[in-house]
Parts: sequence; structure tokens; C-alpha cells
Amino acid sequence: MSDLVREFYQLNRHPFTTEIDVEGLYHFQSFQQGLLRLDQALYQRSSVLIVGEVGSGKTALIRAFTKRLAPSSFEIRNQLVLAAQKNAARAAVDGFLTGFGESIPFNNMARSLEALKHCLHRLHEQGRQPILLLDDVHHLKPTDWLTLKALMNYELDSKISVLLIFMGAEEDTLRTLALNSLQEVRDRLGLCYHLRGLKIQEVEKYLTQRLRWAGARNPLFPADIAEQIWRHSQGIPRRINRLAGACLLAAASNKKDLIDQTCLVQALSESQFQAPPREEE
Repeated sequence: MSDLVREFYQLNRHPFTTEIDVEGLYHFQSFQQGLLRLDQALYQRSSVLIVGEVGSGKTALIRAFTKRLAPSSFEIRNQLVLAAQKNAARAAVDGFLTGFGESIPFNNMARSLEALKHCLHRLHEQGRQPILLLDDVHHLKPTDWLTLKALMNYELDSKISVLLIFMGAEEDTLRTLALNSLQEVRDRLGLCYHLRGLKIQEVEKYLTQRLRWAGARNPLFPADIAEQIWRHSQGIPRRINRLAGACLLAAASNKKDLIDQTCLVQALSESQFQAPPREEE
């Protein structure tokens, strides 16, 4: 089976896939500011929390950040916090140990933390800086945060250089961290960056860059359509991609060279589960 969108518009790949190369990402203002914050956190060796709405581009931001780091100088490990995990902190620490090829102490969290510290220290002595990424931290419970506090900022051993990056949905993550019992955790976080969506004037450029990355020869989204896409998506990249992809499918299905209002209405009905308006008979 062929891809209708790619075939009709003669594209090399689908422009709104999640599998976009880092080089194809559009650095909108909040995204670029996030990169600057991560660069500073790396320089200061401080823990950092990145929060934003679901689909705001936190993972893409981290991909763009780590892509610029020399593989010979950094060891990057990523762990995902799952909602169903009973002891998410333990799972994260054990996951990092496994990722570094270390054995996991049996049923002993304190020993696991010490083993991870020794591993990070050894990497630092070898001239490689470890970066630990923990995603979906809105699933962490207060007890998990208190456990992970031991990995933050390494104030007890200035010889260890590590960057610990937490990523999570904004509202749930900040609600948990606001608890009085987590004051020490907040104190150890170097900064909390709020990743926002695109501004209305950035959406047309975003769509154009995505299309150019996919091999499109001409722009397909007029300015007024791009503006409406922003209003329906509130600038959240994942929503933009979903709606724009649906627009392309609607246009290709009707052999249209440009996205028009009819395509947008059809795309909204298909991507947002709304009944399309009835056509006049």
C-alpha cells in the first residue's frame, strides 16, 4: 500500500511524523530558550526539571540538546517512569544501573544508590560526563522524589559531575513538588523550565520547515489556515502535527494543491472526533 499524502505531494517522507530527524526540528522561541537553560545546567552540573503540557515537545527538546553533545565525552541514559510502577524511584535507579552494565543489588535501595554513585564517579574519572534523563516524572510519588534526592547536585562530593534531567507534565508534576515535605527536593533542583507552545506567528514557519524536511517543493498551508491551526492546537506541537497531517490527507484525497477551509474542517472532524457539518443537499 502506498502513502496517499507522500504520493500526491511527491514527498520523501511524511512531514508530521514523530520520527523527524533532529535537524528537521523547528526551534520556536520557547524551544530555543529551553536549549539555553539546558546548556547552562550542563555547565553548572545542576539538576533541571522540564515541564510542559503533554505534547509540548519536551522529548524533542532533549533530543536536540543531546544531539549536540560529543559521544566521546558524554554517557547518556534515559528512563521512563510508568504509571503502574509501585516503586518508581527504585525502578529508575535499577534501570540506570542496567543501562551502564552494572549489576543490581538484591532488594536494597540504599546499595543500589551507592552502586549508581560509584558508577557515575568512575565515568567521571574516565573523562566521560554522565547525563541521566528521567521522563514522565508526573507519575513519581513524594516518596520517590525523596529517594531520588540523593542523586541531585552531589553537594557531598564535588568530584562527581552529572546532569540529572527530569521531564514531566506540568500540572501534575508541580502539584506534587509543591508539597511541604518536598522542600529539600525543590531546593536541590537548579531550575524548573516551563516549555510553552508555539506563538501564533511561528506556526506557518513550523509547517513550512516540516514540509521542507519532507521534500515538499512548495508551501501547502496558507497563512490564514496556519493561524486557524494555531487556534485549534493552542500551539502545542503534537496537536499541530496531528491536525496538519489530517489536513494533508483531506487535501490529497480531493487532489488539492493547497490546504483550504474545507480541508481544515474535514481534518478537525477526523482528528478531534467531531461530527463534520452536514452538506447542503
